[in-house]
Amino acid sequence: MNGQPIEFIADTSAIFRLCRGASKLAEQVSGKFFAITFVIMAELAVGVLKSNKPEAVQLQISKILEHKLMFRVSPFTPAIYARLYVDLEKNGALIPINDIWIAALAIEAKLPILARDEHFSRIKNLTVINC
Repeated sequence: MNGQPIEFIADTSAIFRLCRGASKLAEQVSGKFFAITFVIMAELAVGVLKSNKPEAVQLQISKILEHKLMFRVSPFTPAIYARLYVDLEKNGALIPINDIWIAALAIEAKLPILARDEHFSRIKNLTVINC
C-alpha cells in the first residue's frame, strides 16, 4: 500500500474483469490503491475452483491483489449489514447477501465500490464506480 490512501474497494466483478484482460478497466485502476473484502476473497476462491485453469486464474488474481488491503468484519459491520438488509427488504429490492456484506464494509470504510453490478445502486449512502 506504500502509505497511499485507499481510493475504492474493487468488487469481485472488477477483479474478474481485470483477469480477463479488460484494458479500459486496467487503465482506470492503473496507479490507484484499492482494497478488497473478505467476501470478495471468498467469491474469488469460488471462481478459482470453478475455473478450467485454476492455477492460472489464481496466479492472475494474486498478481492483481498483491499488496492490497483486505477489510474484515469489525464489531460495527453487522449492524451496518442489518440496516442495509432491512432497508432493502422493506423496499422489495434485496440484492445478493454477499453484496450486502461488501456494501456494509464499504460504507463502514467510507469508500466507493468499483463494480459492474447495477444492484449496488439500490443502497443508500454507497458510491458506486461503474466498470
